[in-house]
Amino acid sequence: MIHFVPRSYRTPSGTVYTPFLRLAERPHLLIAGATGSGKSVALNGIIHSLLLKESPFHCQFVLIDPKRVELVQFSVLPHTVRYASDHPEIVRSLQWAVEETDRRFTCMQRDGLKEYNGPHLYVVIDELADLMVSIKKETLPLLQRLAQIGRAARVHVIACSQNIMAQTIPTVLRCNFSTILGLRTANKQQSRFLISEGGCEMLPDPKREGKGYGFLRDGADLEKILIYKYPDSEIESVIRWWTSSACIAS
Repeated sequence: MIHFVPRSYRTPSGTVYTPFLRLAERPHLLIAGATGSGKSVALNGIIHSLLLKESPFHCQFVLIDPKRVELVQFSVLPHTVRYASDHPEIVRSLQWAVEETDRRFTCMQRDGLKEYNGPHLYVVIDELADLMVSIKKETLPLLQRLAQIGRAARVHVIACSQNIMAQTIPTVLRCNFSTILGLRTANKQQSRFLISEGGCEMLPDPKREGKGYGFLRDGADLEKILIYKYPDSEIESVIRWWTSSACIAS
């Protein structure tokens, strides 16, 4: 059954789009759709919603940005512990994320905890296909391990892809994404690959309609959500605040 979820709620620091925070709360998230379907809007929206709600003491980012354009604006944030755009640095950053995950499990074992009590770490990948085509041998085992064991350590993988096929979204990795946001696809086969049924190919073109939609598959549940676009000026304003002395003084 498809449900339509509410748009947003008000917080003291700004308007947070509810579904974006719900997505960020999931263990791991795959966002996929055709070119221009709204992947960057959704990814920026998730990060921005977290910035409206969380400090660097509660939320950290490892940003993997092969195209060097989508995530670079967030690289200056105090939340960002790693930003990588070239292939050697991408591999090193993913290795660091695995080592950090293992370190967290060591702390949990020492303290007798079932869940890590420190900050959430988001490993954000702008274009998964680039990694799977260029450096799959090095990155796929690292991503598999993060996706398999990251949940209890509060390590989340958020990956985007505009290339929807088994070669660029391997089944061994895809099965570890508990939540999938399927945006507009080129055909029904791609929709079935993402959300196990058709529908994504029927979604309106965001550029033509002025707003985008997606189907959110979370286990057995399927929801249709609006992909809200935060104004660029609002995102820039929040980044400036976090990189200014105002956030230190607060």
